[in-house]
Amino acid sequence: MKDIRLEEQFKGYFEGVDIPELPNGIVADAKKSAKKRDTRLPRFAKIASIAASFVLVFAVAAVLIARTDFSAMLPDEGASSTPPTVSTYDASSLRFDDENAYTLSKVDKNLKFIENLAYKPNAEVTTVVTSHFADEERAFTYAEATLISGARYDTQIFVEYSELTFEPLKTYADGKTGTYRGIKYRLTKEISEETGEPVNKLFVERDGVKYYFNVQSSDENSYIKCLELLL
Repeated sequence: MKDIRLEEQFKGYFEGVDIPELPNGIVADAKKSAKKRDTRLPRFAKIASIAASFVLVFAVAAVLIARTDFSAMLPDEGASSTPPTVSTYDASSLRFDDENAYTLSKVDKNLKFIENLAYKPNAEVTTVVTSHFADEERAFTYAEATLISGARYDTQIFVEYSELTFEPLKTYADGKTGTYRGIKYRLTKEISEETGEPVNKLFVERDGVKYYFNVQSSDENSYIKCLELLL
């Protein structure tokens, strides 16, 4: 269920061999010798050889069967074929409070990067809101910011403290993994339907806090600007 006031605040957020010739004498002697042989012997030897081969094959098969763990091939009755679900919450269970972008470090040290952004002469932080659950536990802090640095970067930022995940952010953790200057992240790249510009959806988790950035810019790698904010 959407919260109308929150939707307004977020401004539309919810929207690969050759054989040598033999002497005749040797050949003749060989023919005489062959006539004296018992013709049953070669047949018996052939049968015995075949039988021995079968015995060997069966013996090897028996060993392989004995060593095979068939239990590993059976389906796990307790296993689920579907991926684990993410526990989420929505805006209807939250209370929102406006914050001052220039004093966010007093609210929480993890928000210092937003405060620093607000003080940059080439940036502007227009909205900052902190949300709480009914028990007063903080859920997340949301901010909207614009940075001009070679290109324009319009960014939505979420800093989430809850073990649960805010419903609109649950797909961020499904992005491709990467590392930038020691920071591990997940990234999803999209294209804005409205402007045709690249949109980078970035997810970073550090020290129990989750950071989400939705940044739209002509810069295809705009997510790097966001990662640099966390350094």
